Amino acid sequence: MYVCVCNAVTERHIHDAVEQGVKRMRDLRDHLGVAADCGRCATCAHSCLKSALGSQAASTPQAFPAAFSLVMEAR
Repeated sequence: MYVCVCNAVTERHIHDAVEQGVKRMRDLRDHLGVAADCGRCATCAHSCLKSALGSQAASTPQAFPAAFSLVMEAR
């Protein structure tokens, strides 16, 4: 879905930007131009950014899985 019509930015572009390290709306504006023109996309872009950040956090593996921690505590 298009989020920013002025700059032809889609949800996929926002998810890709998050994978490249974008974490704030300011970064998203600088990286993709979102909300830099008319600003009507700002609310939707912010929602997509939060969703992308949440998806990234959920898919990032833990450094030490819980099962490994339990094994280490047993020693």
